[in-house]
Amino acid sequence: MSPSVTPMCCGSLTMDADVLVAGRSGRIEAPSTTFLIETADRTILVDTSFGPPDLMTERHPGFECRRSADRTLRAALEAEGAAPSDVDAIVFSHLDWDHCYNLELFNEDVPIYVQRRELQYAIAPYPMHAVRYEAKSLGREPPWLSRDLTPIEGETELAPGVTAFPTPGHTVGHQSLAVETDAGTTVIAADALPTFENVLEDGPAPFRRGATMNDFEWWESAHDVSDRADRILPGHEWEILEANPVGSDRT
Repeated sequence: MSPSVTPMCCGSLTMDADVLVAGRSGRIEAPSTTFLIETADRTILVDTSFGPPDLMTERHPGFECRRSADRTLRAALEAEGAAPSDVDAIVFSHLDWDHCYNLELFNEDVPIYVQRRELQYAIAPYPMHAVRYEAKSLGREPPWLSRDLTPIEGETELAPGVTAFPTPGHTVGHQSLAVETDAGTTVIAADALPTFENVLEDGPAPFRRGATMNDFEWWESAHDVSDRADRILPGHEWEILEANPVGSDRT
């Protein structure tokens, strides 16, 4: 059995459009996406979405978070025939607040993988990044701090056909995953390429960045994702989901 990848919608975030695509104006509603990887003997979850919407919107006023009852992480898993207790491992693409909540659903002994570079920085970020990591310097405790995270360094095989690899730029230690499916290599880009608009070749360069900590590293990472992938799964793209924006009449 080759691994499979299923994107799951766990709510939405309305934000300034240039957070996702540099140069875009106005506001945009984007999905909060998690990914279920199933292999012959392992169930791996990539990212765990944001926390209670009202609390998240209060803490991050530039974002309006929404989640209906059928879009909780538990409900998303159940819709795919899985339960939190079936998850054998969790992988964080990075530790921004909208990717790492809801850990109370999972057994304490479930390994949680994150790039060591990301973990080291998220523990004590510079002040301009403290809010996005919900840092202790702000009197907050990020949801992952009480869990025993497993740091990995560089490209790492997590299961046969499932490889995590560094894609820094959006954050210091962002990572993506390459999954060898029946249809070829599917890369879960996460926020290395958050939407398909980041990869449309309609300008002088094939890539348009979103919010980044390091533009140069992001550029290299975007090329790495593109070079590896037969199929790219962005982190905040409606087109990969069987879901619509809140209030949309799209079918």
